[in-house]
Amino acid sequence: MASETSTPKFKPLSNSNYTEWAGEMKAWLMKLGYWRFVSGKEMRPKSSDSEALDKWEAKAEKAAGKL
Repeated sequence: MASETSTPKFKPLSNSNYTEWAGEMKAWLMKLGYWRFVSGKEMRPKSSDSEALDKWEAKAEKAAGKL
């Protein structure tokens, strides 16, 4: 997995580059291991499993922070 402190090596989102930015952002989030959260493939665990829920929420928060 890429370093948590890594920064993307592509142009920031602007009003004229969404398609390019979206592809680059997806690849970057995949490299960091966060794409499954952003895409909705990694579902939130049941609230009865507090340890798994805590881990999921911590990783989901990191994914949101990268966006």
